[in-house]
Amino acid sequence: MSYRNQFHHHRLRIHRVRDPNHYPPYFQFATLRELMRTRTVLVIGFVVLFSGLPSASAVTWQVQMLDSINSIRAEKSLMPLKMCQPLVNSAQNYAKKMALQDFLDHTGKDGSTPGSRIQKAGYDWMNPKKGSMIAENIAAGQNSVVEVMKGWRKSKSHYKNMVTPEFTHVGFGMAINQRAKYKKYWVQNLGFGATC
Repeated sequence: MSYRNQFHHHRLRIHRVRDPNHYPPYFQFATLRELMRTRTVLVIGFVVLFSGLPSASAVTWQVQMLDSINSIRAEKSLMPLKMCQPLVNSAQNYAKKMALQDFLDHTGKDGSTPGSRIQKAGYDWMNPKKGSMIAENIAAGQNSVVEVMKGWRKSKSHYKNMVTPEFTHVGFGMAINQRAKYKKYWVQNLGFGATC
């Protein structure tokens, strides 16, 4: 089994939520001082630890991924997706967690789900007046946007998430931990029915 091309997808659709507390989110954030004390080797694509603005390389890879997914959607005559900050935050936070905790799964080690993480990040998809839907694609071991997008495109379920006509919003996350099994972790969150 190759460890370089690990992909997972997850998709949730909701029209009405009877118990919005069904997915209780749990988040524990480390301070920069705590990260430095543990000497964790982590490089993240969207540098939020050191400044409020992303680094030039972070913007580059996220723009490249946005262009790539919108190019795939254009082939199907679908509307382009727009970057949505809550989806970016959810994707980036989860990519960091997977890299730091050295695992690849849609269910976090804290029990969080794609739906609960996206809701917690501020994308209120569980309380829409009309229908809503979210999806999550995750992957690990790919070294570039080109490589991860090529893998997602070849996977029927990941591709379906990327070309679902209803989706209007997207957010991306990527994190690196040289001590983790797959080294580089990718997250793509998609949604519609909530406000960015």
